[in-house]
Amino acid sequence: MAIKIANISKDHSMIRKHSPSIFTLCILIWVAASCGPGFKGYDQQYSDIDVNAGAPWQGDESVFVALDQTNVKVSLKGMTTYDYLGAPAVLLSEIIINSGLASDPTLYRYDFTATDGYDLLRKRYNDPNLLPGWNEMKGGYLYFDTRYNDLTCGWTINPWGSALSAYKVKWMNSGVVTLLLMQ
Repeated sequence: MAIKIANISKDHSMIRKHSPSIFTLCILIWVAASCGPGFKGYDQQYSDIDVNAGAPWQGDESVFVALDQTNVKVSLKGMTTYDYLGAPAVLLSEIIINSGLASDPTLYRYDFTATDGYDLLRKRYNDPNLLPGWNEMKGGYLYFDTRYNDLTCGWTINPWGSALSAYKVKWMNSGVVTLLLMQ
């Protein structure tokens, strides 16, 4: 019995010796837990779009928007620009609206076909459900990517996880955005 008491008292002295660090750790956990959900818990209340819109698009770049047998060329020149990762960019949703092809853009999924032949629908296993919907289009941009000397799609709303790179379609100057009616 004496041995057990000695071990217990030895264990208690070790706890007392380390109690400031245990106490500090408990306080840190409590503070972290009481801080709320962080930005992710409130991100729906904030817009990713820079409210202070930039100057109108100056270049002669354009995109075709297609619905069934109709193709409309939408020029970016004069469209409102926003800051996307430090580059001026045009909202994909505004391109669709400017095309005049969709009376209700929420009814569609959007396929992107680049001038080099890259087709997002083919890349996403021909499954239209894996294409951007209207909510993603409102958080999607076309910006001039100097690495490729052409337009590239960029996204602030991306439910695609590790497949995000498939949606960053490059070489979109004169590319096609096709509206696919969802059943």
